[in-house]
Amino acid sequence: MRKLNWYFYKVWAPMTLLTLVLLLTQSVDWTIVMVGWFLLGPVATGVGLHRLLGHRAFATHCYVEKVLAYLATISAYSPILFWVAQHQYHHKHSDTEKDPTSPENKGFWYSFLYWRFLKENLDKADFFNYCSKRIIRDSRLMWLNDNFTKIIWAHILILLILSPAILLSLYLLPVLIESTRINLLNSFSHVSRMPFSYRNYNTNDKSYNNLIFGYLSLGFGWHNNHHYNPAKNIVHDRWWELDIEGYIGYLLSKIKPKDIV
Repeated sequence: MRKLNWYFYKVWAPMTLLTLVLLLTQSVDWTIVMVGWFLLGPVATGVGLHRLLGHRAFATHCYVEKVLAYLATISAYSPILFWVAQHQYHHKHSDTEKDPTSPENKGFWYSFLYWRFLKENLDKADFFNYCSKRIIRDSRLMWLNDNFTKIIWAHILILLILSPAILLSLYLLPVLIESTRINLLNSFSHVSRMPFSYRNYNTNDKSYNNLIFGYLSLGFGWHNNHHYNPAKNIVHDRWWELDIEGYIGYLLSKIKPKDIV
């Protein structure tokens, strides 16, 4: 059986230290930071990792899928197979005692970050039941998955050689912002007492939409809509629920093999 165990702090501890060192020695170009975040955040994790690889909410050309998978890999959140398995597990057991990411049952800080420090969560045997066979059968996706750490450090080394300032602005800060965004949204979207939160559907969990996070997250914050129908790409169900990530997925779904020369 393929192992899913992955210890995020072996990547994140040195990356965070390097980010802090560069923040003290390099200037930050916030325009570049926002461009880098958009590619590694809404496009890579929001559209590629979550909606395409995680839920198959849309289909696109295999070349586009591989580019999104590469961007999702260097976004450094976790290897593809681990993320998809853990995320499917979350949907199956959302806000139950089995769900390590539930803030209502485990507490906010446990849900936000601490669960990823615990070996029993990262080695969770139940995750094996949620491995994507489609990903396992795809040799290119599995190469990205199996070489997760090497790819990230090769990327860092190349950018560091080119320019420490570019490494900081184009990569390290966008990765930090995206990780914070995903962790916050995953937690706050399951807290019932958040201001501006509401539910469109009576799902068997504690997922909520949030008017503020919905816009700031470019669509991921319409979380109750997503839990009601995880396979739906564009998750706005009311006219004011803007879903930029879903629109990006829709546009990418229009790229078919005949469009690739």
